[in-house]
Amino acid sequence: MIPATIACCLAAALACAAAPVPEDTLTDEQKRSLELPRSWDLKDIADEAPPYGADGKVYVLAWLVKEDARPLRVESCLVLKDLGKESENGRWCLSHLYRHPHGRDNTWTLPPLWVSPPAPLGPEKPVAISHLKRLKTKPTNKDLDAAAKEVQWRFGVDGDWKVVSCAVCERNWFAATGEKPVQFFGGK
Repeated sequence: MIPATIACCLAAALACAAAPVPEDTLTDEQKRSLELPRSWDLKDIADEAPPYGADGKVYVLAWLVKEDARPLRVESCLVLKDLGKESENGRWCLSHLYRHPHGRDNTWTLPPLWVSPPAPLGPEKPVAISHLKRLKTKPTNKDLDAAAKEVQWRFGVDGDWKVVSCAVCERNWFAATGEKPVQFFGGK
């Protein structure tokens, strides 16, 4: 039998946990955080989303937590930043951020810049993968699909990696683009 004081505390805790917060009382930032893992802070992601130092509304469109056998855990997200005004480089910036949550420095960052040298026997230009893409028009699903490939974002994992958790943030995606997402983990 459970003592009365424990039963009252348990009932009160369950009642509080069951009472959802009405969405109309949330700030815009809180609404954009609803689809993120509880341990993530949208402000931390926004602070590291390029272009650096530029204010803007940040939308996490998708996120992935993966782990390998070492074990190394990597958290990554596909981020769209709306700068709110047109510029010569574009109003929107799509980026692929990651972090090692159990590492010494668990701040969000762009993956390393990869550059391949030009082909030794051909006139090919060097290839650079910078993990960010500026967009001049409000992105559509088609634009995001192409740009996601350019920033090396995949809706899945390669090799020995295992998915711990993942999601496409449907509300954020729709708020940012005006379209429902068509890309999901495990296929369309």
